[in-house]
Amino acid sequence: MSQCFVDTGDFETLIDCSKPQRILVGRTGAGKSALIANLKNSEDNVIEITPENLSLNFISNSDMLSTLEKAGVKLDIFYSLLWKHVFTVELLRYKYDLSNEENTKKWSFSFLSALNKKDQTKERALNYIRDWGDKFWYQTEYRIKEVTQKLEGELKSSLGTNIELLKSETNIGIKGSEEKKFEVISKAQSVVNSIQVKLLSDVMRLLAEEVFNDPKQKYYVVIDKLDENWVESELRYRLIRSLIETVKSFRVIPNVKIVVALRLDLLRSVFERTRDSGFQEEKYQSLLLPIHWDKRVLEDLLNKRVAKFTSEQYTKRPLTLRELFPESISRERFVDYLFNRTLYRPRDAIAFVNECLKQAYGQTKIMVQTVRLAEIEYSAQRFDYLCYEWGDHFPNLSQYLPLLEKMPNSFKLSSMSKLKIDEFCLQHCINDSENSKDPIIRAGNAYLNNNSLHAFIIVLVKALFQIGAIGIKTDSFSGQIWSFLGTRTPSDGQIKPTSEIFVHPMLWSRLGVNPK
Repeated sequence: MSQCFVDTGDFETLIDCSKPQRILVGRTGAGKSALIANLKNSEDNVIEITPENLSLNFISNSDMLSTLEKAGVKLDIFYSLLWKHVFTVELLRYKYDLSNEENTKKWSFSFLSALNKKDQTKERALNYIRDWGDKFWYQTEYRIKEVTQKLEGELKSSLGTNIELLKSETNIGIKGSEEKKFEVISKAQSVVNSIQVKLLSDVMRLLAEEVFNDPKQKYYVVIDKLDENWVESELRYRLIRSLIETVKSFRVIPNVKIVVALRLDLLRSVFERTRDSGFQEEKYQSLLLPIHWDKRVLEDLLNKRVAKFTSEQYTKRPLTLRELFPESISRERFVDYLFNRTLYRPRDAIAFVNECLKQAYGQTKIMVQTVRLAEIEYSAQRFDYLCYEWGDHFPNLSQYLPLLEKMPNSFKLSSMSKLKIDEFCLQHCINDSENSKDPIIRAGNAYLNNNSLHAFIIVLVKALFQIGAIGIKTDSFSGQIWSFLGTRTPSDGQIKPTSEIFVHPMLWSRLGVNPK
């Protein structure tokens, strides 16, 4: 459906290599993948890297690297080296068509011969290309394994059998053993820190000055689907953090842009899980391109899709959204009724319209009753999709989202049923719940162990606010706030028994909420 693409104003920013924004950030269904697809369709030189094809599980399956990480050795420099190496080779492969061994050997000889070797920095870069260049035609996964095995070899050579000290737990607490262990960790960290990152910085300078130096020729490397299970979670967070650092460093090549799509909740998790001393989230803000939609642009998108659908199925003249649907529902303009049941993202709006079209099969115009029937299924889908979307953060969401069932569409926090909460906690928050991955289950366990009811409600409200299920008016002097409109989650102190909660209309049907 590329012909239905609607630019929110972000596409021009994305293709402009001089603009710092290169990390697309938005919730699931916000249109990140559509922007990347449009980039691939409209630009000549686009290289796509798929995370699952990188064989990064090779790293997580490395006993040596796992042992070092558990012992406290920081491998971030190594992860950055991996990304830089992958991007460098992919760019050279693409530009010079290094698709087989013969092409690669010819290119390597002519490239190395043509460059001025008097510059010491370039000489170091040329040595790097000389060392690795004959394998540039191999698949990316081979290079991941090759670089990892090279580091493992250097670590084995430096540490020898001492690495077994890091695996052993039998001598923990014995002074001499602890000192020896600390010495091995320090030595391992030195080996990791000495890998060829500086050399790759020289290579990047070489690429900027000698290879990708034509301002009329722009090159893009795109990475999407980082939220999928391409590697185990904790390693994924560190790899994405290193990827962000690498994206930043590649700005030294003005005519190359690394474009990454990241789900907003995944980005937040990366920052939370990899936060260390000296970490400053602000220094990454200039790289981010948050994707936001408003009613006008969403309606434009839907008009294009409806026009295409109706011209193919029903009429020669394409119809608009307003022509096909009723003018109003419950004294509310249909377009407002529709968008108020979305999180202002294309996927929600398209899903609602598609469900209406499905229910209206064979009709020439969609009636109010058809929309209401479609909303029953749409609301159930949104419930399920929220549980799927936020499964990593709130794996038990489907168990406590029903705490909103049969509530009014707005209510004071103090009116939440203690009986209902007690039933939920007794059913789901006992046994080993204090170790649950879900913060609400842990809070429920704490409540059962004499923590206050309000403390549990605060944790619950913050979670439901974060996923977009509810909005909140913290006090009589404030307005409604919603996470999907870009507002931060309120603090514990702002959430009071007198605060007013608003259930999102997209869930009213599924939860049996009374719209008053």
